[in-house]
Amino acid sequence: MTASKSAHPSPAPAWLPFARKLLHRLREPTGEALPDPELAAELGLASEPAALTPRTLLTALRLAASLGGQAAVTAALRPGALTLLRGIPAEDIPLLRHVLPSLLPGAWRIRELKPDDGAPREHPGATTLHLITVAAPGRGDALQHPLIAGLDSAAPLLILLAAGAALPDARPGRHAVIHEFAPIGADLVWALLEALQHLPRQGAAADRALLRQAFDSGLHLDSTDVLLALRAPTMAELAARLAGSPVAPGDAAAPPTLDSLTGDGPALQAARHLVEDLQLWRAGRLEWSEITRSALFYGPPGTGKSWLAQALAASAGVSAITGSFGEWQAAGHLGEMLKAMRRTFAEARARAPALLILDELDAVGNRGDNAGPNQNYRVQVINAFLALMDEIARAPGVIVVATCNHIDLIDPAVLRPGRFDLRVEVPLPDAATLAGVLRRHLALPEAEISVLARHCVGLSLAECDAELRAARGAARRAGVALDAAGLMARLDAGRDPAIDRRVALHECGHALVTTALGRGTVQRLALAGSGGTTRIARRPQAGLIADHTDLLAELMAGRAAERLVLGAVSAGAGGPPDSDLALATRVALDLETRYGLGAEGPLWFGDSAAPMRDPALRARCRRHLETAEARAAALLAPHRALLEDMAAALVTRRELSDDDLTPWLQRLDLEVAAQPSHSTKSAGAPVMPQATTRRDLIATLPGLAVLLATEPAAGRAPPTAAPPRPAFQAAQRAWHRAWQRYRAQDQISAAHRFETTEPGRAALARMDALLVRIDEIEASLAKTPARTRAELRIKIEILSLDGALRPEFQDAVRADVERLLPPAP
Repeated sequence: MTASKSAHPSPAPAWLPFARKLLHRLREPTGEALPDPELAAELGLASEPAALTPRTLLTALRLAASLGGQAAVTAALRPGALTLLRGIPAEDIPLLRHVLPSLLPGAWRIRELKPDDGAPREHPGATTLHLITVAAPGRGDALQHPLIAGLDSAAPLLILLAAGAALPDARPGRHAVIHEFAPIGADLVWALLEALQHLPRQGAAADRALLRQAFDSGLHLDSTDVLLALRAPTMAELAARLAGSPVAPGDAAAPPTLDSLTGDGPALQAARHLVEDLQLWRAGRLEWSEITRSALFYGPPGTGKSWLAQALAASAGVSAITGSFGEWQAAGHLGEMLKAMRRTFAEARARAPALLILDELDAVGNRGDNAGPNQNYRVQVINAFLALMDEIARAPGVIVVATCNHIDLIDPAVLRPGRFDLRVEVPLPDAATLAGVLRRHLALPEAEISVLARHCVGLSLAECDAELRAARGAARRAGVALDAAGLMARLDAGRDPAIDRRVALHECGHALVTTALGRGTVQRLALAGSGGTTRIARRPQAGLIADHTDLLAELMAGRAAERLVLGAVSAGAGGPPDSDLALATRVALDLETRYGLGAEGPLWFGDSAAPMRDPALRARCRRHLETAEARAAALLAPHRALLEDMAAALVTRRELSDDDLTPWLQRLDLEVAAQPSHSTKSAGAPVMPQATTRRDLIATLPGLAVLLATEPAAGRAPPTAAPPRPAFQAAQRAWHRAWQRYRAQDQISAAHRFETTEPGRAALARMDALLVRIDEIEASLAKTPARTRAELRIKIEILSLDGALRPEFQDAVRADVERLLPPAP
């Protein structure tokens, strides 16, 4: 590779002759520095060129590269010319002021306009260049007066704009000739070495190729990096020092563009659409009111939300202004915080077209939450933010992109359309996105990149970057090159195959039950470092009780799958507020306390946690969850082989999405899931129907365990020390009749798809409510003797079977129990 580059050297940049002339003029002694000729001769002094420091030379070279040639200087000195040089590091502006006079013809002078200057009373001469320097963010307002003074004359005006700074008014920027301050590249460093006379007499082509190789990885350098590299004793060491400097793709100052990101997820699509709209507006083909002007990217930490926003700005070719509530709050008390917030929004308007990036938006809070003594503070902050969002929405040229981890913590008024038109989830990256990241960091064959990407599924972009850095460090300490095998070994080191299989079964259980119930389209399953993820595009629901019970079955399906295959459940369904159990508990509680679909009837208890302190309510919620898990188990049982095969594929690939999922889900036979099982049982084993109606779930109630153990021999007594009483024998006979009747009804309802009709679903939902009522009765009679309580449970369950589809039966349950129960001894 080096030989090829040295054999075909790149042509010198077009700006190099102009840069050499500028350096020559810089080295010429100024009039004040010239010694008296007679005195110079007497002292033996010679009129030699000034010795310029490397940093001065580097600044001059960057200025020349920014302008490109003498034609740009001539255009900038015409009467009425307005020139903007932006993106200058603030620390380089003083040196740039020193270099600028060397650009001008002999009779020209520079007059810098400052905030404390008085209003000009006379027009400047024809050979005066006005200069305004915006050296730091937040200084724009102070420069409003100099800007007006500069525009008030025909003299040419040059504005130096530091990186991150903004003009006090965006209008001049729309009419100015704009030059970007040139970044430090291989050609600039080579020209600097030439100016310093550090180039070797022999082998220059090879050294130049070596320097270009150092920049191949996309270095992002500042003047300090170059000064440190210049202290190297050899060209090879200089190139090595430069190569060890920050790399642009991993540096927030030089993000990738959207074109360099792989994958086609919703977040990336939304970002591309925003760029397209902005470009159409800039081309005059769309009105500002016609485009999407704001977006919120939300998701777990480390998924690349801020990175995506920066790439969006780079793709659009506009400035990126960042802000956050944490940054604004650091400014001081409430008044100072609001000033800092307003400055950020003002800067975005001044630099339009621009992208305003608001990080960690969930810190805005919610006015509906009780913040105690800080409530007034929070309300004022949110109200001020809403006003600024409304104001910037009316200002053409600024697109607002926000990021957050917890969208549920944000005030609803912040999220409404008009303030945030798009709300897009950014999940953990898929294999395609991770492959793109690996390609930028690793020079490996495509086949190895694809395998590594699958092994990285489950990592966030931040975790993937950390793993790459750690692997590079380990390879460097071992004195070997980083290869695919070494990185794969590191990725697999912390994984347990048994845990991966459990997690895969859990996620596949969710997918199969969701599909069986027709609740939506499963889009992606993936194994993550701390568990698994299932992404579902849900269908609209009417909010009927059947819709909520279906959702509960879907949420509990992961536990059901674990229990079905592995015999026990793990804690994987619980934990954080967005876990399966947390969401299912919220659904069950809402059924009882907010939706008017539970035993309390049409009552609304609000969002307080107080209802959960009621033992009867907790029992009803538990019943909802246990019933849902049993229903999910009944759906999965006929498809155990499919569940295990699908989980094995997920363990191997670590991700199943779209086309990968289709063949697996097509194997799910909905008819089998809806029909009772006709498999034979061994003698003495319980005869358990496999239909998915709620009648089957009666078999999971604790009191039926004794009866099921002796079915179908109706006359056998349960294994107790005392002989059965007549009431217990009557209960067994009643159970036997009910069992046979409902077995027949199950077969009829399954054949006619009874559960898929609205009357059928409503009737079966009433059975759910009845079972909850039974729990209440048992709780109220909890102090009865143990034997009586066991008989009571059996009788209640028999009564529930006998009258399950009659809602009026609920009101008579207690009377029937008291009538049938023999008096306690």
